[in-house]
Amino acid sequence: MLVLTSPRQLLRRRMRQKPCFSGRAFILVSANFSSVPLVVEYHRPESVAEAVELLQQPDHVALAGGTVVNADRNRSQLVAVDLQSLGLDVVSREASRVQFGAMCRLSEVEKQCSGDLLAEAARRELPSTLRTVGTVGGTVAAGGGESLMLAALMASGASVRTVNGGEVSVERYVSAPSELIVGVDVNAEGAWTIEHTGRTPMDTPIVAVVGRRSEDGITLALTGVGTQPVVARSLDDIKQLIPIDDFRGSSEYRHHLSVTLGERVLGDLS
Repeated sequence: MLVLTSPRQLLRRRMRQKPCFSGRAFILVSANFSSVPLVVEYHRPESVAEAVELLQQPDHVALAGGTVVNADRNRSQLVAVDLQSLGLDVVSREASRVQFGAMCRLSEVEKQCSGDLLAEAARRELPSTLRTVGTVGGTVAAGGGESLMLAALMASGASVRTVNGGEVSVERYVSAPSELIVGVDVNAEGAWTIEHTGRTPMDTPIVAVVGRRSEDGITLALTGVGTQPVVARSLDDIKQLIPIDDFRGSSEYRHHLSVTLGERVLGDLS
């Protein structure tokens, strides 16, 4: 029996077939989507305290935008705790300093930071239909190693505000996630650039290097080299990396790309 591995494959096959509602067609759909997480219970707390209490229970997962939770095929069942009613979508700005609520959508980042690195990274992070869903806090909490938005926050020296009033750098939070994120603060100014290499211009980059120049110097953040983006402050830092190895690129190839792209970024910002 043919098992389709993606909705696109399913659509292509269905377009070649006559419309039908046979048992076989149903099996194809079921086989394709059987590993999608099953939400067995849903909560929408009205306060941060209520959300924290729920998230302390087993199998309870924070639902920020849903772009990560819905794609997580390693879970069979989960209890969703929807954070959208907590008032965490507020954005405030004073000069170049921007305070994003954890539930601020990436589409709002584009508007608030137009012309800046953060807007460009948000635009490249997800398709337009998902940028209205994905959130800043969710992006940080997911800690994706290929996330350009996360890399841009790291290169910009962004910090995370947590539910108990703590504040820690995004870089540190991603390496050791702890409390619920309520906000992300960042200084959106300074020269910046992005260099990347992918199979196609619109594909997720195999490796990308994001750079920001500030009063403290140049900070780089690399995607596609580890399970989270990696911060570097010099070419020597990049040369010492041992990138991951997978079907999209060997460790040696990713290392070569990292050094080459890093040289370009440093050259542009120097």
